[in-house]
Amino acid sequence: MAIKNIIESIVQKHKENGIDVNIPATPEDIIAFEQQIGFALPADFKEFYTICNGFGCNEDIFNIIALGDITSYPQDYSANCFYFSEYMIYSDMWGLRFMGHGKYEIFNGSYPDITMTSSLEEFLNRFLKGNVFETDGLYDWHEKLQNKL
Repeated sequence: MAIKNIIESIVQKHKENGIDVNIPATPEDIIAFEQQIGFALPADFKEFYTICNGFGCNEDIFNIIALGDITSYPQDYSANCFYFSEYMIYSDMWGLRFMGHGKYEIFNGSYPDITMTSSLEEFLNRFLKGNVFETDGLYDWHEKLQNKL
């Protein structure tokens, strides 16, 4: 499922409980963000941010953070990673880590040594399936990965 379709499905799923979708980031916004964090975004992140510059769901108070909000907090990014998602007002976060040579990892901020995926599409699909806490959601997925170690 393409990023645009996943976003549309997330919006439909959360319509009743409330979801705010930000207007798309401009190409200039993305370039400025990349310059500030020190590495280029993977293609799926660029695609996401050109469709919407993040969103906020009332359920689980889950957010994909807008680019400008990420760079407003220097503790949330460094030369090789940044936190792009959070829930319950930064009770927990998910980040993207640049590994070099065009490779990236998505990780949970509480367990940064466990790679969840390299795909924003997969991350968003997991959220679509089970939000943060439900079966097949973000925490269930992370727990299954942890148990494989």
